[in-house]
Amino acid sequence: MRGDRREGGRFERDGRRPRQNERRNDVAYQNYSSTDEYVSPNGNEPTIPAGVSSQELDRDAMRALATLSGPNRDIVARHLVMAGQLIDLDPEAAYQHAQAAVSRAGRVDVVREAAALTAYASGRYEEALREVRAVRRMRGDDSLRAVEADAERGLGHPEKAVEIIDATDSTTLDLAEQVELVLVSSGARADLGQSDVGLVIVDDALAVLPESADDELRRRLMEVKAERLTELGRVDEAEAVIAEMPAEVEDTEIVDVALFQDADVDDKRSPLRGCKNALAEEYDCALLDLDGTAWSGDERIEHAASSVIEARTMGMASAFVTNNAMRTPQQVADKLNSMDFEATPEMVMTSAMDIAAIMAEELDEGAKVFVLGGPGLRQALEEQGFELVDSADDEPAAVVQGLDKEVNWTLLSEGAFAIERGAAFYASNLDATLPVERGQALGNGSLVRAIQHATRKRPTAGGKPEPGIYRRASQLVGATNPMAVGDRLETDIMGAVAAGVPAMHVLTGVHQARAVLRAPRGQRPTYLALDMRGMLEAHPAPKHHRDGTWTCGLSQVAKVTRGGTLTLDDIELTDAVTISIDSYRALAAAAWEWSDGSGNPVTCPEITVVDNDDPAGIVAEPEALAVDTAADEDFAVAEAADELPEPSEETPAFLPGEEELEALLEATADMDDEA
Repeated sequence: MRGDRREGGRFERDGRRPRQNERRNDVAYQNYSSTDEYVSPNGNEPTIPAGVSSQELDRDAMRALATLSGPNRDIVARHLVMAGQLIDLDPEAAYQHAQAAVSRAGRVDVVREAAALTAYASGRYEEALREVRAVRRMRGDDSLRAVEADAERGLGHPEKAVEIIDATDSTTLDLAEQVELVLVSSGARADLGQSDVGLVIVDDALAVLPESADDELRRRLMEVKAERLTELGRVDEAEAVIAEMPAEVEDTEIVDVALFQDADVDDKRSPLRGCKNALAEEYDCALLDLDGTAWSGDERIEHAASSVIEARTMGMASAFVTNNAMRTPQQVADKLNSMDFEATPEMVMTSAMDIAAIMAEELDEGAKVFVLGGPGLRQALEEQGFELVDSADDEPAAVVQGLDKEVNWTLLSEGAFAIERGAAFYASNLDATLPVERGQALGNGSLVRAIQHATRKRPTAGGKPEPGIYRRASQLVGATNPMAVGDRLETDIMGAVAAGVPAMHVLTGVHQARAVLRAPRGQRPTYLALDMRGMLEAHPAPKHHRDGTWTCGLSQVAKVTRGGTLTLDDIELTDAVTISIDSYRALAAAAWEWSDGSGNPVTCPEITVVDNDDPAGIVAEPEALAVDTAADEDFAVAEAADELPEPSEETPAFLPGEEELEALLEATADMDDEA
């Protein structure tokens, strides 16, 4: 595309990538987002790859789709996301996605805008004109004037392009769109043989361009100025303009491997996401797990409290979400404060509170409840207005079971009796194990199984991984755009995925890197971090390359062999290994892709993850064993000696100069015989 034509857009109205909290803070937004692969049942739409989410669409565009039904809105939004991602890389594919969106939602302006931009980018200028004018009728403004004018140029009508631009009130447009109009206008004048007029247009624009304007805008104007000067035969002046142009974003003096890696990046996505800003700036609340994330038993976890406090200064509230139903919110806050988290009971959401809320939705107000659990569960039920009873003979409407380390056969049997008589069965959570200093102790789920086995009744469960606890925790602190942080895949991460909440996994608790790389669908985190400092950092997005490899940030090149073995820079990871955090992220993308295709987890050794700046995280081929050259030389001499002929009578037994030694040995030979 010529430099005096406008560049492809992403149909984001303000011309910038949206921040995620801007999308999710819209009160009209309702999440129907899916990241599974979408294949049209009629085969009349392009496939949407797994990992592409409607949440990537900007806030204004998502609001424009609000009139659509939930599932249809999700599919249309994901087609628009694909069109935006492909418009510069593969305009034809982008056009197909936009057309799929039009077939579903042709009366929505942002959909027709996508159709206009992709038609223009793929050279369908007549269609682009029709779509631009449709958008303008819908909006009643001067949308896409530069696209309309340049499409006329593409059809060989530069005079019409000039008319369109002259009729446009540029003061109503933002600076970038004004520059686009100037570029198209200058090109149209050149098409009409009026390069001198085109030069004046660009010169005038440069004269009034604000000093604070983006260098890229200035560079493009100067580039077109040089074209006009060259057309007028003023080559020396054109070369002078080129020499004064601001440098492009890429510094050609520095060889950046990432630039070469990105040259073959395709559009395949991963459940692992990137974030250009610190997560604490993107999300309004962190839903924080406790054991393994905030603390380890009674021990502090390094960086945990300080990271939470710093995240609050960046606008990220804290909510502590735990499956422990024994403690009251005050008791949880007290323990947190002993470790400097500056928590209040109002920040704490327990599985006891979650199941009590569920029961309040399903049972009559003031209903009798038989409780198997500690103070935390009893308090939560009382706050919901239930009457607590101690016997099945009191005819309770429900039995609820939370972890109680003092539970015994009598209490379990009493609960079973009540359930046999018709009481509903509830459980605060179904965790099979509870991490303690000595190992994995029995969790509430293991004790629940005893009653379940006896009664053949399965309980209604609260807590993680049920999604409700995340929604209630968000409501507790007034969050609209939360993210979860945890260490356990089958509870913390699985629950967040079920709730549609992005999740960051930390390596400070139960599940380590190997388990994450082998995680099944539904238990895969959105972000990976060493510890809670990950909330304060930007996260690079994994990139898939056309040769089937993955990279991420500063990572080595990750791939999985046909047999399911992980590799970094073609080095197979078969023994315990240390890798960098970005290589870990690249491996996760590669491992999950391979697992989805094969139906099996990858073969993976134990992996230690370190910061990117730690040289121990660079995986290299093992060094060859050192060769002992002196020993080799001795061996060679010995081999040569073996080839020598046997000595004859003429062969001297001694070297020259050793005659005296020979004589002495002959004189003493008899003494040896006597001895």
